[in-house]
Amino acid sequence: MLLAAPGFKPSVLAYVTFFLLLFLPEWLDFFQLWYSGTIYTHGFLVLAASGYLLLQVRSGLSLLEVRSSMLGFAALLFFVAVMLVAKAADIKTIRLLCLPFLIGSWGWAIWGSGFLKLAGIPIGLLIFASPIWDDMSPIFQAITVFVNSLLLDVVGIPADIHELYITIPAGTFFVAGGCSGVRYLMVGLFLAAFYGFLYLPGYTRTFFLIVIAALLSMLANWVRVFGIIVIGHVTDMQSSMIEDHEAFGWLTFVVLCLIPLFFIARWFEPRNNSPTPLEQMEDRLREHQRPAAGAVKRRGTVAFASIIVLLVPVIFYSQTVLFEDRNEDWSPRLPAAVDDWRGPLRFATIWSPSFVNADFSLSGTYVSDQLERVQLQVEAYRRQAQGKELVYYRNSLFDDSVWNLTAQRLISVPESNGFKVHQVTESELLNLETGQNILVWSWYRIGEFSSPSRMKTKVFGGLRSLTGRSDGSFVGLAAECDHVNAGCVEARAALEKFLGDMKLSL
Repeated sequence: MLLAAPGFKPSVLAYVTFFLLLFLPEWLDFFQLWYSGTIYTHGFLVLAASGYLLLQVRSGLSLLEVRSSMLGFAALLFFVAVMLVAKAADIKTIRLLCLPFLIGSWGWAIWGSGFLKLAGIPIGLLIFASPIWDDMSPIFQAITVFVNSLLLDVVGIPADIHELYITIPAGTFFVAGGCSGVRYLMVGLFLAAFYGFLYLPGYTRTFFLIVIAALLSMLANWVRVFGIIVIGHVTDMQSSMIEDHEAFGWLTFVVLCLIPLFFIARWFEPRNNSPTPLEQMEDRLREHQRPAAGAVKRRGTVAFASIIVLLVPVIFYSQTVLFEDRNEDWSPRLPAAVDDWRGPLRFATIWSPSFVNADFSLSGTYVSDQLERVQLQVEAYRRQAQGKELVYYRNSLFDDSVWNLTAQRLISVPESNGFKVHQVTESELLNLETGQNILVWSWYRIGEFSSPSRMKTKVFGGLRSLTGRSDGSFVGLAAECDHVNAGCVEARAALEKFLGDMKLSL
């Protein structure tokens, strides 16, 4: 049983099973990420390394006595709240990133800081296989382009740089997300942390080893991209390596990062036959053991911390599954025309977004007495579920086979409007078939909350779903731009007038 043993060692399997079952959806998402992706395929290696390190510290963990930490309980409550909101909003990145922190804070709350010293890094290694690194790709893409522009200038290859495109006389190279070097960075940082925990005393040397690993990983990627460009220049873009350079990339990473990192790590190790860092840590635990709390108090601490963790699935499933209000009576409608507007005209659309599995797709065009034409588009979900979500990667503002995005920005709109929105995303779209430019104002609406931010919408929607309501809508207004007027001033004025005159209630 989970609470049967006063110490750590007898119930290790129970604790592992506890977190495996409680957060099975997160573990399955991890496995899916590692199995199906190309960037995170090293995740299984990270998991194996984490398990190996936990086995290495098992004797030290068995020496720990239950010593509740108020700071640990505070951290546990924080990460439980974050996990609950992330699950309710189905923010996969935060859910998976939060899991190792939640496990670590749970152990910290029960066994104090000694648990973090022993198990913090083994558990924390999962961060290097969590889907947070994709968000860093644009930064490293820009750095890679900048460094390669310098290298090309040094070797005398003429190059024209435009954003992420590098054009040389032989052809054009696009530094895509896979060329950012993020996957090499993850592997380098993981290996440095793994090695440092096993063999380097203290944390200072491990920190410097991690910094060196980051620099070598980035260097290897810069050289990889530079080598591909040079090969394209020399072969006049005829080499097969231009399209298929996966093996070349890993070879460069091994030669320029892993091999030097191994020798540097060996140089960081102590010269004498001193005990390993893990042995030193276990010796300190034996020397500084204090009388443990009574069995009842120990079990109470473990039970209390575990109940706090248990709140995540209990609250989530009870509110979002068992007692969910399915909003069967909720049916959004387009507003009737008021003042000097006529409509809605059902078959005079200007543009159409692309949303997956929406319960309602409402579209109507309104025409003013001054012949201003504005389309109102509403994509609504009565009840959101997996693959049927308001904020979803498959949902798009436009069909990219018909439209091209030429400009996009966040703008504020007059607060006195019938749509109860204060900020919108303004997008300028070009029709690839007709050459017509249109202006689109769009935002999300959940209950009385309106925002163009996908993240805010996710978080607010997640909190609201805990009350049993998961409906939400996407709202878009579109107007045609005058060809003569490149700034879409008249279209913007028409949208602003429409917001002020009409009223929308969802």
